[in-house]
Amino acid sequence: MKKYLFPLFISFVLIISFSLPARSQLKTVKKEPRNNWSIGFSYSERGFGPSASYYIPTGKSTDLFFNIGISNVTDSREIERTDIFGNTFVADKVNRVFMMPLSIGIRKELFKGDIEGDFTPLINFGVSPTLILMNPYDKNFFSAIGYTTASYGLGGFAGLGVSFRQSRDMSINFNLSYYYIQVLGKEVQSIRGSTIDNAGGLQLAFGINFMK
Repeated sequence: MKKYLFPLFISFVLIISFSLPARSQLKTVKKEPRNNWSIGFSYSERGFGPSASYYIPTGKSTDLFFNIGISNVTDSREIERTDIFGNTFVADKVNRVFMMPLSIGIRKELFKGDIEGDFTPLINFGVSPTLILMNPYDKNFFSAIGYTTASYGLGGFAGLGVSFRQSRDMSINFNLSYYYIQVLGKEVQSIRGSTIDNAGGLQLAFGINFMK
Protein backbone atom coordinates (compact mmCIF):
# COMPACT_ATOMS: atom_id res chain seq x y z
CA MET A 1 0.00 0.00 0.00
CA LYS A 2 2.86 2.35 0.92
CA LYS A 3 4.39 2.02 -2.53
CA TYR A 4 1.30 3.77 -3.97
CA LEU A 5 1.29 6.64 -1.46
CA PHE A 6 4.47 8.31 -2.70
CA PRO A 7 3.36 8.50 -6.40
CA LEU A 8 -0.05 9.80 -5.25
CA PHE A 9 1.63 12.42 -3.09
CA ILE A 10 3.85 13.55 -5.99
CA SER A 11 0.82 13.72 -8.32
CA PHE A 12 -1.10 15.83 -5.77
CA VAL A 13 1.81 18.26 -5.38
CA LEU A 14 2.10 18.64 -9.17
CA ILE A 15 -1.63 19.30 -9.56
CA ILE A 16 -1.53 21.99 -6.86
CA SER A 17 1.58 23.53 -8.41
CA PHE A 18 -0.03 23.85 -11.86
CA SER A 19 -3.39 25.08 -10.54
CA LEU A 20 -1.95 27.94 -8.46
CA PRO A 21 -0.52 29.88 -11.43
CA ALA A 22 -3.77 29.36 -13.31
CA ARG A 23 -5.80 30.72 -10.38
CA SER A 24 -3.39 33.64 -10.04
CA GLN A 25 -3.71 34.40 -13.75
CA LEU A 26 -7.51 34.39 -13.55
CA LYS A 27 -7.40 36.97 -10.78
CA THR A 28 -5.43 39.38 -12.95
CA VAL A 29 -8.04 39.36 -15.73
CA LYS A 30 -10.01 42.59 -15.29
CA LYS A 31 -13.64 42.90 -16.23
CA GLU A 32 -14.30 45.24 -19.16
CA PRO A 33 -15.99 48.35 -17.66
CA ARG A 34 -19.54 48.98 -18.81
CA ASN A 35 -21.85 51.97 -18.78
CA ASN A 36 -23.42 52.64 -15.40
CA TRP A 37 -24.85 56.19 -15.13
CA SER A 38 -24.26 59.63 -16.59
CA ILE A 39 -25.07 63.29 -16.19
CA GLY A 40 -25.31 65.72 -19.07
CA PHE A 41 -26.73 68.77 -20.75
CA SER A 42 -28.82 69.03 -23.90
CA TYR A 43 -29.58 71.83 -26.33
CA SER A 44 -32.42 71.64 -28.84
CA GLU A 45 -34.22 73.94 -31.23
CA ARG A 46 -36.90 74.41 -28.55
CA GLY A 47 -34.82 74.79 -25.37
CA PHE A 48 -32.03 73.48 -23.19
CA GLY A 49 -31.50 71.85 -19.78
CA PRO A 50 -29.79 69.15 -17.69
CA SER A 51 -30.37 65.40 -17.80
CA ALA A 52 -29.29 62.15 -16.12
CA SER A 53 -29.17 58.56 -17.40
CA TYR A 54 -29.00 55.05 -15.94
CA TYR A 55 -27.75 52.11 -18.02
CA ILE A 56 -28.46 48.39 -17.84
CA PRO A 57 -26.01 46.39 -20.00
CA THR A 58 -27.81 43.83 -22.19
CA GLY A 59 -24.80 42.68 -24.25
CA LYS A 60 -21.12 43.34 -24.87
CA SER A 61 -21.94 46.51 -26.81
CA THR A 62 -25.63 47.15 -26.07
CA ASP A 63 -27.36 48.89 -23.15
CA LEU A 64 -30.93 49.54 -22.11
CA PHE A 65 -31.04 53.09 -20.77
CA PHE A 66 -33.37 55.44 -18.94
CA ASN A 67 -32.81 59.17 -19.32
CA ILE A 68 -34.74 61.92 -17.59
CA GLY A 69 -34.27 65.59 -18.35
CA ILE A 70 -35.88 68.96 -17.89
CA SER A 71 -35.79 71.88 -20.30
CA ASN A 72 -37.72 74.94 -21.32
CA VAL A 73 -39.84 74.84 -24.48
CA THR A 74 -40.08 77.81 -26.83
CA ASP A 75 -42.16 78.52 -29.89
CA SER A 76 -40.26 79.15 -33.14
CA ARG A 77 -42.26 82.37 -33.59
CA GLU A 78 -41.13 83.91 -30.29
CA ILE A 79 -39.32 87.24 -30.67
CA GLU A 80 -37.51 88.82 -27.75
CA ARG A 81 -37.79 92.61 -27.53
CA THR A 82 -36.34 95.32 -25.28
CA ASP A 83 -38.37 98.21 -23.84
CA ILE A 84 -37.18 101.77 -23.28
CA PHE A 85 -36.02 100.87 -19.76
CA GLY A 86 -33.76 98.05 -21.00
CA ASN A 87 -36.04 95.23 -19.86
CA THR A 88 -36.41 92.27 -22.22
CA PHE A 89 -39.72 90.57 -22.96
CA VAL A 90 -41.31 88.28 -25.55
CA ALA A 91 -44.18 89.80 -27.48
CA ASP A 92 -47.53 87.96 -27.14
CA LYS A 93 -46.05 85.34 -24.82
CA VAL A 94 -48.73 83.84 -22.56
CA ASN A 95 -47.00 80.87 -20.90
CA ARG A 96 -43.62 79.64 -19.78
CA VAL A 97 -43.44 76.05 -20.97
CA PHE A 98 -41.22 73.28 -19.60
CA MET A 99 -41.00 69.59 -20.39
CA MET A 100 -39.65 66.52 -18.58
CA PRO A 101 -39.14 63.68 -21.08
CA LEU A 102 -38.39 60.17 -19.83
CA SER A 103 -36.44 58.57 -22.66
CA ILE A 104 -36.37 54.76 -22.61
CA GLY A 105 -34.22 53.21 -25.30
CA ILE A 106 -31.40 51.05 -26.60
CA ARG A 107 -27.82 52.31 -26.94
CA LYS A 108 -25.62 50.34 -29.34
CA GLU A 109 -21.85 50.83 -29.66
CA LEU A 110 -20.78 50.25 -33.27
CA PHE A 111 -17.66 48.36 -34.38
CA LYS A 112 -16.73 47.59 -30.76
CA GLY A 113 -13.41 45.78 -30.82
CA ASP A 114 -12.77 46.66 -34.48
CA ILE A 115 -11.73 50.28 -33.92
CA GLU A 116 -8.53 50.83 -31.97
CA GLY A 117 -8.23 53.66 -29.49
CA ASP A 118 -10.74 55.43 -27.26
CA PHE A 119 -13.18 56.56 -29.98
CA THR A 120 -16.46 54.62 -30.35
CA PRO A 121 -19.41 55.55 -32.62
CA LEU A 122 -22.87 54.68 -31.34
CA ILE A 123 -26.58 54.78 -32.18
CA ASN A 124 -29.62 55.00 -29.94
CA PHE A 125 -33.39 54.87 -30.34
CA GLY A 126 -36.49 54.46 -28.19
CA VAL A 127 -39.68 56.01 -26.85
CA SER A 128 -40.16 59.18 -24.80
CA PRO A 129 -43.26 59.76 -22.66
CA THR A 130 -43.16 63.41 -21.61
CA LEU A 131 -44.65 65.59 -18.87
CA ILE A 132 -45.29 69.18 -20.05
CA LEU A 133 -45.75 72.04 -17.57
CA MET A 134 -47.07 75.57 -18.19
CA ASN A 135 -47.40 78.66 -16.02
CA PRO A 136 -48.45 82.25 -16.84
CA TYR A 137 -45.78 84.55 -18.29
CA ASP A 138 -47.40 87.71 -16.88
CA LYS A 139 -46.45 86.66 -13.34
CA ASN A 140 -42.90 86.59 -12.01
CA PHE A 141 -41.15 83.22 -12.06
CA PHE A 142 -41.72 82.18 -8.44
CA SER A 143 -45.27 83.53 -8.15
CA ALA A 144 -46.23 81.67 -11.34
CA ILE A 145 -45.26 78.27 -9.89
CA GLY A 146 -48.51 78.12 -7.95
CA TYR A 147 -50.47 78.51 -11.22
CA THR A 148 -48.70 75.68 -13.05
CA THR A 149 -50.83 73.35 -15.17
CA ALA A 150 -49.82 70.06 -16.78
CA SER A 151 -50.15 68.33 -20.11
CA TYR A 152 -48.40 65.31 -21.58
CA GLY A 153 -46.95 63.97 -24.80
CA LEU A 154 -45.70 60.73 -26.27
CA GLY A 155 -43.27 60.00 -29.06
CA GLY A 156 -39.96 58.50 -30.00
CA PHE A 157 -36.38 59.37 -30.85
CA ALA A 158 -33.36 58.15 -32.82
CA GLY A 159 -29.83 59.43 -32.86
CA LEU A 160 -26.14 59.06 -33.66
CA GLY A 161 -23.22 59.83 -31.39
CA VAL A 162 -19.64 59.22 -30.36
CA SER A 163 -17.98 58.23 -27.11
CA PHE A 164 -14.46 59.24 -26.07
CA ARG A 165 -12.92 57.11 -23.33
CA GLN A 166 -11.04 59.34 -20.88
CA SER A 167 -10.07 56.62 -18.38
CA ARG A 168 -11.11 53.14 -17.37
CA ASP A 169 -14.06 54.50 -15.39
CA MET A 170 -15.19 57.54 -17.41
CA SER A 171 -16.05 58.57 -20.96
CA ILE A 172 -17.42 61.72 -22.62
CA ASN A 173 -20.36 61.35 -25.00
CA PHE A 174 -21.77 63.57 -27.75
CA ASN A 175 -25.10 62.69 -29.32
CA LEU A 176 -27.32 64.21 -32.02
CA SER A 177 -30.90 62.96 -31.93
CA TYR A 178 -34.28 63.80 -33.37
CA TYR A 179 -37.26 63.66 -31.00
CA TYR A 180 -40.86 63.58 -32.12
CA ILE A 181 -43.12 64.22 -29.11
CA GLN A 182 -46.79 64.56 -30.00
CA VAL A 183 -48.80 66.59 -27.47
CA LEU A 184 -51.76 64.42 -26.43
CA GLY A 185 -53.08 66.23 -23.37
CA LYS A 186 -54.12 69.80 -22.74
CA GLU A 187 -53.33 72.28 -25.52
CA VAL A 188 -49.85 73.79 -25.14
CA GLN A 189 -49.31 77.46 -25.98
CA SER A 190 -46.22 79.57 -25.45
CA ILE A 191 -47.35 82.61 -27.47
CA ARG A 192 -50.90 83.72 -28.12
CA GLY A 193 -52.59 82.12 -31.14
CA SER A 194 -49.88 79.47 -31.73
CA THR A 195 -50.29 75.88 -30.50
CA ILE A 196 -47.30 73.59 -29.98
CA ASP A 197 -48.26 70.16 -31.31
CA ASN A 198 -44.78 68.61 -31.42
CA ALA A 199 -42.60 69.41 -28.40
CA GLY A 200 -39.60 67.63 -29.89
CA GLY A 201 -37.02 68.49 -32.52
CA LEU A 202 -33.29 68.16 -33.09
CA GLN A 203 -31.30 67.77 -29.90
CA LEU A 204 -27.55 67.96 -29.26
CA ALA A 205 -26.54 66.30 -25.99
CA PHE A 206 -23.27 66.28 -24.08
CA GLY A 207 -22.69 63.87 -21.21
CA ILE A 208 -20.11 62.48 -18.79
CA ASN A 209 -20.57 58.73 -18.49
CA PHE A 210 -19.41 56.86 -15.36
CA MET A 211 -18.63 53.16 -15.81
CA LYS A 212 -18.03 50.23 -13.53
